[in-house]
Amino acid sequence: MSKDLNVKIIKGSQLQIDDRVFVPFKTKTHLDVILSHDGGLMPATNIVISGGPGSGKSTIVMDMLSSLTNQKHKCLFVSAEMDEIAYYKYCKRIPKFGNIDTLFLKHHSDNPKPVIEKVFEQGWDVIAIDSLAEVLGMIKDAYGGTETTAERWFLEYQDQIKLDKLTSFINIQQMTKAGQFSGSNRMKHMTDAMALIKRADPDSSERVIQFDKNRDGDVSQKVYFTISNDHVTYNFETE
Repeated sequence: MSKDLNVKIIKGSQLQIDDRVFVPFKTKTHLDVILSHDGGLMPATNIVISGGPGSGKSTIVMDMLSSLTNQKHKCLFVSAEMDEIAYYKYCKRIPKFGNIDTLFLKHHSDNPKPVIEKVFEQGWDVIAIDSLAEVLGMIKDAYGGTETTAERWFLEYQDQIKLDKLTSFINIQQMTKAGQFSGSNRMKHMTDAMALIKRADPDSSERVIQFDKNRDGDVSQKVYFTISNDHVTYNFETE
């Protein structure tokens, strides 16, 4: 049986990958410093941004996408949580977000896989998923099986799109009530970078984001940010 397997062994020197993987997408904010050593979000990467409810996960990711879109990068926000009314209110509050191409996946909850495949294969520079747990739950409900099965399919499909289209994925993920990362070891191992957002101080409106895993960057640097009525402000030091 093993004789029929098509197994390929290759040296790193034999790999042929587009050199665009070394040219970062620059948000032109403080985030570029912690996203990679080259300054910006690297193409063909998969990162997770996690945090508790109201920590600012969706806002900071949308701020990144909006900044990249303004620089003519092709970005997609996949919302599995908000509907059009909630999203409209979001964009009215922070008008900058109105330029982001958005897929409301909840309208396709009966058959999400072909929708995901059709849209992702169009070729995007960056795709953000809000949230990963909701998308996996939608896949599990539509096709049966377990969350593990749904997670395997979705992460492996992201890997395929990373390789074929050089797309970077930003997966937004909730923390558990105990403050722990909500995800499997498989997800942790298949992810290039993982960041946590939390309040800089329990009584402060300021948040802090820091990576605890980053194959392309430093994990020691923190970026602080505040969300005002109509924009996001970044700092390297807390006020």
